[in-house]
Amino acid sequence: MPRLFGHCRNRKSCPAGTQVLLRLSLAAILLAVSGCAAFSRQGAAHQRVVNGRLLTQQGVDALQRGDIERAESLLAKAKKSCPVDVQTRSQYAEALHRKGDIDGAIVEMKEAIRISGDDAALMVRLGRIYYLAGRFPEANEQAQLAISKYPRHAEAWLLAGELAERQGNWKDAEASYLRCASYAEDLPPVHIRLARTQRHLSQPDRSLASLTRAERAYPQGEAPIELLVEQGYTCQAAGRYEAACNYLIAAMEKGAPTPELMSRLAQCELAAGRIARAEWALRQTLSMDPQNVRGREIAAEIPLARQRMEQTLRR
Repeated sequence: MPRLFGHCRNRKSCPAGTQVLLRLSLAAILLAVSGCAAFSRQGAAHQRVVNGRLLTQQGVDALQRGDIERAESLLAKAKKSCPVDVQTRSQYAEALHRKGDIDGAIVEMKEAIRISGDDAALMVRLGRIYYLAGRFPEANEQAQLAISKYPRHAEAWLLAGELAERQGNWKDAEASYLRCASYAEDLPPVHIRLARTQRHLSQPDRSLASLTRAERAYPQGEAPIELLVEQGYTCQAAGRYEAACNYLIAAMEKGAPTPELMSRLAQCELAAGRIARAEWALRQTLSMDPQNVRGREIAAEIPLARQRMEQTLRR
């Protein structure tokens, strides 16, 4: 076999320069071989990341279309390709949550939070998952943890307010919603919820002001049912019965009438002195729910209201 750089029987017979050149050449060959291997490994890792992100995007698209099974499958593959990608983990958690695998969703969201270094939005989202699963103590713990780390995060305060409201703790709910509104003026739901707490705290004027701010966020005629209902209830609490009727009717026109809304309408119509309209709303209420408590109370009040009206007309 031919030798590199000539024929040297031993080190002493080779010139010093030749030995140096030989060593440098061998080192270069070894570096080239190891470099190619490293480059190959890096290229494979990069390709896995690219594939993972592509699968993640396809999974997100499937989620948006409502194809939950496909979304879960794609995002599970994406997680294997890129297990430390925050978006992949969080979206996989969303797919599991929408599929009904709450425990799996919680595990994946916790891991996404860990990888992200405690991302505020993900912490709040985990709290929402707990909330929707009825695990309220854990939801509250997560909301408070998010607030302690990110005291100006509006969504964390919104979640804290909803949890306080659910417990009937209206003062704490109002305080949380006010903090939320101070950090996110353009968040209409917070103004609706704030109005509801103020109504329960017997502050109808403040409630109406909050509803006015919420209403500004929507084009004319596009107010959501939740806003219309709260406007109806608040106007009723403020003694503005005709306005309350208009809002309640608008809410039922947007969605299906319910015994709760229809009985409220009957109550407001009666308070406004419109007995015939109150009787109509009462009939609708009892046709949907014959045992409706408010409906039965109104049924007892209508004859008395009619007597008072007749007495007034005789004078």
